[in-house]
Amino acid sequence: MYLLADCNNFYASCERVFNPRLCGCPVVVLSNNDGCVVARSNEAKALGIAMGEPFFKIKSLVQEHKVAVFSSNYTLYADMSERVMNVLQAHCPHTEVYSIDEAFLHLRQPGASLADQLEFATTLRAKVGKNTGIPISIGLGPTKTLAKLANHLAKKRSPAGVYPLDANSPELAELDVAELWGVGPAYQRRLAAVGVTRVAELAQVSEGWMQKEFGVVGLRLLKEIKGQACYDLEPPVESRKSMVVSRSFAQDVQDLPALQEALARYATRLGEKLRHYEQQAGAITVFVWANRYKAPADGSLHCSAQSVELPLATSNTNELIHWAGRIAQHLYRPGVRYKKAGILATALRPQNSLQTNLFVDEQPSLRSAQLMQTLDAINKKMGRNQVYFAACGNQPQWGPKAERKSKRYTTCWGELLRV
Repeated sequence: MYLLADCNNFYASCERVFNPRLCGCPVVVLSNNDGCVVARSNEAKALGIAMGEPFFKIKSLVQEHKVAVFSSNYTLYADMSERVMNVLQAHCPHTEVYSIDEAFLHLRQPGASLADQLEFATTLRAKVGKNTGIPISIGLGPTKTLAKLANHLAKKRSPAGVYPLDANSPELAELDVAELWGVGPAYQRRLAAVGVTRVAELAQVSEGWMQKEFGVVGLRLLKEIKGQACYDLEPPVESRKSMVVSRSFAQDVQDLPALQEALARYATRLGEKLRHYEQQAGAITVFVWANRYKAPADGSLHCSAQSVELPLATSNTNELIHWAGRIAQHLYRPGVRYKKAGILATALRPQNSLQTNLFVDEQPSLRSAQLMQTLDAINKKMGRNQVYFAACGNQPQWGPKAERKSKRYTTCWGELLRV
């Protein structure tokens, strides 16, 4: 049996853990720079607030119904997610962390009855709620697709937050194919053209037709609906093929030093990510986007990028800042109002294998690795950016807008919850 544990309205629930007065009140969380709604409590959904709605469009609604509004606090959300996943993994070793608020669990208990599995799921849900304060819903099914579908029903139909589903469940005749994992608008249109709109109807089509029309992926989807498991748990990601750090600016950037300062901060974060996964970048790409609503006087827009192959693969922050700054000099155009920038690391390779270069001395790179370890250790112990490169600036004016951000209650000594 597969279980899908999904946190309910995760970002909003994280805010409620440390502010119980919000329970029962509408809550929304905004995206970077307080732009759009990215999370809503059930009360906010009932008011008609849509996912992705621009905040300026709902300000009157927020004031009228006293909706609690928060800027994204990803540091808090990531830590709370880790706590939830730790509880799940402590009770079921076969766990796949699927996203920041979802995890698949595989119950390998031969002979266990459905009642036993439901009891396990109910107990697990209570454990997560008690240990973290985050409410979760759990769907059970013989395949990952049915477990995810069951989770949808657990949120909608089950007061206990737990719901089982199998290939013979009558609920499949009621559920629209749009609820299926991986079925988008294009799939829906093609299925509707042959009269398939419900999950139970899809389960009746032939496997040969499904493979002909939708390929191997469609065939696996059909088999999963029929109760034949085609997808097992994915192993944790230990290395990546590429990494990117990008942000939009709260205020448009027009001068080169400010643009280089922003990219220095992104390079710092990129270096931390590379070292976390014990990898090095063989090449980096810097890209800049102009504000399309404030084009230059000549009416042209300027969105460009440039890549550079590094002399030696590196995760050293100083090296990344150096190359990012040089590329920014080449990309920068006076008079352009830049709205966003980012750095992409490619040609990644393991940190413990250094491909040397006849024309570049590798000894400074080896010594700098010790410096980076020390810098990471200090920032991990004392808090992020306690030690940083001067190129990152002190108090940037272009930093992200976060006027309604809550405190980092679980990761910052200076922001502990006061009672």
